[in-house]
Amino acid sequence: MTSKLPFEERACFIAGQAKSGTTLLVALLDSHPELLVLPEETAYFPTVLTKYAPRGRRAQFNYLTKQSLSNVLFGGPCKWGKRNYATFPREKFFEMFERAAFDPANAQEELLVLMVKAYAATLGRSLDTIMRWVEKTPANRNHVNAILTRFPGAKILVTLRDPRAILAAQIALEKTRQTGRFSTYYVIAHWRVAAKLAKRVREAEVPGFVVQYEQLVSRPARTMQEVCAYLEIDFDPNTVLTPTKVGHFWSGNSAARVNFSEISTEPVTRWERELSDDEIGWVEWHCRDLMPEFGYEPRLSRREFRYFVRPIRGERLREYLKSRAYSLRDDLARRAV
Repeated sequence: MTSKLPFEERACFIAGQAKSGTTLLVALLDSHPELLVLPEETAYFPTVLTKYAPRGRRAQFNYLTKQSLSNVLFGGPCKWGKRNYATFPREKFFEMFERAAFDPANAQEELLVLMVKAYAATLGRSLDTIMRWVEKTPANRNHVNAILTRFPGAKILVTLRDPRAILAAQIALEKTRQTGRFSTYYVIAHWRVAAKLAKRVREAEVPGFVVQYEQLVSRPARTMQEVCAYLEIDFDPNTVLTPTKVGHFWSGNSAARVNFSEISTEPVTRWERELSDDEIGWVEWHCRDLMPEFGYEPRLSRREFRYFVRPIRGERLREYLKSRAYSLRDDLARRAV
């Protein structure tokens, strides 16, 4: 039984791409009594174990508690979207995590595992009741080999969404956030990595389970039943069809700032109304070779150079130049292979 495994071996990591349904999936799993779900991203593999590992445990701890998106669980400011953890005992969580992180007896234990254990203790959860603990960071897509090396028994959930819908969502986000750093290159590059990972999972080259956003919102009961079966936990529609964060109802993470009272299929086709042919052409120029494998049929009949050249809404000159340069670099690399 999973509950008989050492706690660290009960890990589940969610990977994918920003705006591909990772947050919705976490919210649907949040209240399951057999799971312990970290509600915010830690970037443990993409950042903690890469950028901060050489700087020592204190630097890693400080990143998790002060800089990562999980900082809101420790009382830090919310960087994006709506997060309300007013009723969550943030100071208690920080104190318990800090105590565990720097206890000499835990010197060899993964900092992420200690964070999860502190989160369980903060919520008053016995570790024996937890069949799986769940961490979501979309960029986990780049670190699956490292994840399986450190956590050989981990479950991997990979989310995937139509790349045209992701471009539409990112355009909408840039319109509201005005970062000036919107990169169309990262939309297609991240999608290709996620799609190749999903393909490897489907072909059983990598252990995992693929969750397509379109199926998650159009057939939530069936999809979540399959997810629960993969995680070896009971399926309770009254629990896993209601999105929550730390047990409280969650109204969504929409790029278009649309709240929902139930799972909606409306975002699936929104891109068809919002994207121009040139914007659709940019995505299909780069992704059309992989799209049909997941049911995303190209709308345009062929690649045209104008789809590559035309700027995308919200794209500043610097990002435009970088995106086209990186795109050409990747194209040359693929041709060389």
